[in-house]
Amino acid sequence: MTVAPQAEVEIVHGTIVGITQKGADKWQVAVQQPGSQYAKNLWSKDAGLIGQLSLMIGQETSFMCGISNWTNQSGQPVRSLWINGVGAGGTPAPQPIATPQPIPMPTPQPILPATQQPTVVTVSPAVTQAGVTQQRVLESERETRIMRQTASKVAGILISHVPSEQRTLENVLDIAERLVAYYEHGVGWQQDSGPMPDDSIPF
Repeated sequence: MTVAPQAEVEIVHGTIVGITQKGADKWQVAVQQPGSQYAKNLWSKDAGLIGQLSLMIGQETSFMCGISNWTNQSGQPVRSLWINGVGAGGTPAPQPIATPQPIPMPTPQPILPATQQPTVVTVSPAVTQAGVTQQRVLESERETRIMRQTASKVAGILISHVPSEQRTLENVLDIAERLVAYYEHGVGWQQDSGPMPDDSIPF
């Protein structure tokens, strides 16, 4: 299979009519453009984006897509559209998806000549202990935020499998909080947490 680089860009505007998982980390978003009876399939490997789009099924929005031209096993040319950005409904030019900035590398410190001695700063044990405690608190908060972020992405994917009237932000957050409790306490968390807050959600 020969794949060409994504040099071209196409804007697709329409209503999200469905999302289909095509692999472990690949999804197809069906978008029906105004005046067309057929849906156009857009591709993505971003699970977080798919979680957001699953809450927007039935809504109109714009997509900025990179075009991938390749040849399949039968030798036929294939043209695929990959989502690079998503805009609000009615917006013809969506904003690109933000990519994480590289972490700057620390600047190496110069080695002092033998004649220069560095200044030695004495830190009391109490100050050191306070710094360690604060660092542990920050690490704990960071782990909690990571768990919540992961749970919200998974909840966004799970909510796409329930009826449309149950696809609300409140239900997504409820599923996410249950997942966080599972991440923290394991399978037995429900026994200590009491009855589930809403039996109408099929999870």
